[in-house]
Amino acid sequence: MSGIRRHPLHLAVRILAAVGVLAAVTVVRPPEAAAQGPIVTGGGSSFVSLLVSQWRADVAKPPYNLKINYTSAGSGFGRDKFISGALDFGQSDIQFLPEEVDRLNGTARKGFVYVPVAAGAVAFMFNVNGTNGKRITDLKLTPDAACKIFTVPNIKWNDPAIAATNPGVGLPDRKIRPVVRSDRSGTSYVLSEFCIERAPAVWNAFRSFIGSGNFGQDQYLGAGQPISQWPNNYGSVSQAFASDGIANVVGNASTGADTITYIETGYTKVKGLPAASVQNAAGVFTPPLPANSTIALGFAQPRPNGTFELAYDGRDPRAYFPSTYSYAIAQTAGFDPAKGRTLAEYLYYAVCQGQERAEPLLYSRLSSVLVDLALNAASQIPGAPPRPGSCAAPPPPKLEIAAPGAGAAGGGAGGGGAGAAGGGAGAAGGAATGPAAEVAGETAVAADAAAATGAAEGAASAEEAALAEELAVGAGAASGSSGSTAIGASGSAGPENSDVLFTFLMGAALVAVGLFAAKGGRAAVSRR
Repeated sequence: MSGIRRHPLHLAVRILAAVGVLAAVTVVRPPEAAAQGPIVTGGGSSFVSLLVSQWRADVAKPPYNLKINYTSAGSGFGRDKFISGALDFGQSDIQFLPEEVDRLNGTARKGFVYVPVAAGAVAFMFNVNGTNGKRITDLKLTPDAACKIFTVPNIKWNDPAIAATNPGVGLPDRKIRPVVRSDRSGTSYVLSEFCIERAPAVWNAFRSFIGSGNFGQDQYLGAGQPISQWPNNYGSVSQAFASDGIANVVGNASTGADTITYIETGYTKVKGLPAASVQNAAGVFTPPLPANSTIALGFAQPRPNGTFELAYDGRDPRAYFPSTYSYAIAQTAGFDPAKGRTLAEYLYYAVCQGQERAEPLLYSRLSSVLVDLALNAASQIPGAPPRPGSCAAPPPPKLEIAAPGAGAAGGGAGGGGAGAAGGGAGAAGGAATGPAAEVAGETAVAADAAAATGAAEGAASAEEAALAEELAVGAGAASGSSGSTAIGASGSAGPENSDVLFTFLMGAALVAVGLFAAKGGRAAVSRR
């Protein structure tokens, strides 16, 4: 008893050490049920990271007990590592690019399927205070303005292209700080494709400007194709890695002032930031809500390989563009059947029960057409159990085709009402998204667009010349400065991993503190 009185902390530090060990073991060791079956590794698109994180957590529990690891590092990473065999499945928002197909065909993985698992809007999330010092929460962008923000060096918030659609908003006379993806991103590809289709003069001026120097662009820009690798080091643009990275830059109290980025809408909820409403082809400014991206994806056309060619000019007044799908890429031959069973069960869950998680995370829910396509594709994976007979999925959306110019007069009307209108619809691609009258309406829209092309060419050429001058002026204003720097470039293996890592490190820290104290911490303290 006298020994205890002489060392009152001795028992406490031993208890602390034991608690530290218990905490580490408790956090890191999965339940016995979850340890059954092989671990399946996937990676790629960070556009789906919020949804994939939820799915992984769901299927780790009974009755599934599946172990799925996922690295959120961009669509290009997913396609690359699938080709090399480093991942069991890839995840990409776009199909394989031509040079990737050539590489893929030389491997054992040339037999594969695309499994559509997610859909949603690419939101323009921003962080800017107005002239009154308060955060701006309502911003309306035309396609031209949205594309100029990411292509014109040193464009300001009160640029005429932005001010024209935001009367009464105290837009500051400060440079916009666009944050683009540093990795090969599917959302970069979708944004560039959107600009090519909806703001061709803006994009062509950008293409000429970037083509005159080395700005880290990929080869597709010069060929007039969409790009996965966004250029950098021009104007006030900066880079960050994956969705987590760009969200952290824009959402950061010290680095986020005057920033804007393109990202899945769910991060607006995570970061508590607003997203711009974008004017669609019907002239209506709509927000990037699930119902609106659902309508937009109703205009996508199916390809033979199971992916969809996106369209950005659908004249449904509820539609939000740009919106996209994301695909799991899985092997159909030569794959370990045990892993194949786990992967197929995970994908079955993702496109069936997992879709109930989509809208709360601000993704669109897949329609019955997409779910059926996805189940058929996943059932081709070696070792896959029989596909579920059916899932509770909404029907494809019924498109409402506005007459040319019908929505222009009311373009400023709140898109929120339009978003609420299609609430329960599911994202769907393909022509069979509405009755024959709607398809006829689409044909009429296409004819109108074709007739207008010739008249627009002269105006577009003049606009391109003006934009080229604007790009040159903006670049000149930036000369002499240190150029753009990555103000928040950081990688992440997905938000779910950060929580696990934090808890693990906390347990490890407790172990270290306890052991340190037990082995003479008191003596070490006295020496200080």
